[in-house]
Amino acid sequence: MNDSIPLRRVLGAAAVAGTLPYLTLKTLWLTGHPVGVTVPGLLDGPAMTALNTATLLLDLCVVALAAALGARRRLPAVPLLLAGWAATGLLLPVALLSPAALLRAGTDGAGLAAWVRPLVYGGLGWQAVFLLAAFALLARDRWGTRVTVPVPPPGAVEGLARTTAAGGVVVGLLAVVAGVAAAADRPSFPGVVGAAVDATAALTGALGVLALRRGRAGWSPVLTTFTGSAVLFTGGLWTLVSATAGPLATDRPLYVLAQLCGLLAGFAVAVAGMLVVSGRMCGPVTVSPRPAPVP
Repeated sequence: MNDSIPLRRVLGAAAVAGTLPYLTLKTLWLTGHPVGVTVPGLLDGPAMTALNTATLLLDLCVVALAAALGARRRLPAVPLLLAGWAATGLLLPVALLSPAALLRAGTDGAGLAAWVRPLVYGGLGWQAVFLLAAFALLARDRWGTRVTVPVPPPGAVEGLARTTAAGGVVVGLLAVVAGVAAAADRPSFPGVVGAAVDATAALTGALGVLALRRGRAGWSPVLTTFTGSAVLFTGGLWTLVSATAGPLATDRPLYVLAQLCGLLAGFAVAVAGMLVVSGRMCGPVTVSPRPAPVP
């Protein structure tokens, strides 16, 4: 179970190293040093302060998760899974978009110097590679084949799993339609790429949870359900939270609708996947017979 702890610690240390440029930049901004900002007053206002504070705290969470993944002590499963799920949803799209962002460095900087985009996306992509690799090793060591054995879920949750999975798939398809419509309404390179990532997440999450519902064994349906639901949920949540910093809800209603549908679909697919996998994670429950009354 603990064979990969040394490697997980190395990967975690590499992920932590990737947080240093981002943490430094955010700290400078929050302390009144607009390094890399070319438009005066861009960082002013409570909304931008809150947004920078939130992203700094998220990067500190990466440091905490990296330390937890390398710990020798057996930590509770639920917090680890939730943290790894959220990290996957937030960092994986950034890792996929990093090459495109680096190639477009210096264009459409939105008031930032040309080096800011490569620093931010490069650092986040670095974190994604090493942190998610460490999390994958921990999942393999801790749960191994337990989640890949085709054991049906407990009868008490079978109906709920079926209904939740169906709802997640339907809402996920709505998110794809709304996302494609939003990208077509205002075509741009980041918008098209983001819509493609969201659509891929919705389709892989739906296919994964349907495969789990059919009893398919192996890591593939577990990983696709886990990854697709994480990207949908965290992407939608982050977009809706970020909308408070600007007029996004009124300027791009189709995009906001797509992200809201993605949030709901990601949550439903994740819950359905956990309900199905619950039969593989826990052994059958045995109920001891009630002792007969003594005459």
